[in-house]
Amino acid sequence: MKTLLLFAVVCVSVAYSQVLEPCAAPPLWEARVSRIDPEKRFSERARMSYDATNRRVRRIEEVNLLEEKDFYDVLYIHNTEPGTEYRLNLKTKECEKREMSEPWREFQVPPNATFLGESYIGTGAVPGAGVLTELWAHTFESGDKYFGVYTVEGCIPIQEEFFSNRTGLVSTFFFDVVAGVSDPNVFIPPRECM
Repeated sequence: MKTLLLFAVVCVSVAYSQVLEPCAAPPLWEARVSRIDPEKRFSERARMSYDATNRRVRRIEEVNLLEEKDFYDVLYIHNTEPGTEYRLNLKTKECEKREMSEPWREFQVPPNATFLGESYIGTGAVPGAGVLTELWAHTFESGDKYFGVYTVEGCIPIQEEFFSNRTGLVSTFFFDVVAGVSDPNVFIPPRECM
């Protein structure tokens, strides 16, 4: 009986210790991103620089000369109250500076997110032909919903989906992610905005 009780305690301890905590993404990185909002028929490809420590994001859209639309260089600075957005039209070189109403939202697995499992992008059957990822989901108190895919090794963002009544569904895909920021001046507003 004592042996059975000890075995049960060990099993419970092992199971409890296997509850996964959300990983911590790097605080400073650069990537190429693709954002899609199907409801608004909106898509964007951009280079992005991200600084979680100082709450700054720079997104420079990749210009497609075949499209008849405006492309933007956008700098979001959330480390002031209120935050400031600098939006430079890359065609006209006109800049708009405005206060932001959107709160800072990190590219990070939320602290109380639910672990949904692991999956490979590519394959795990051939060495070097896949990347093992973790899938996470979370519903915020506001009712907003989050889904994220991050690499197991390094907690690098691969995909995030965010839904709120205000924004609808926005899907963001990250690729060519590099740790650090190659040019710290990327977080200085464009001279056209000064």
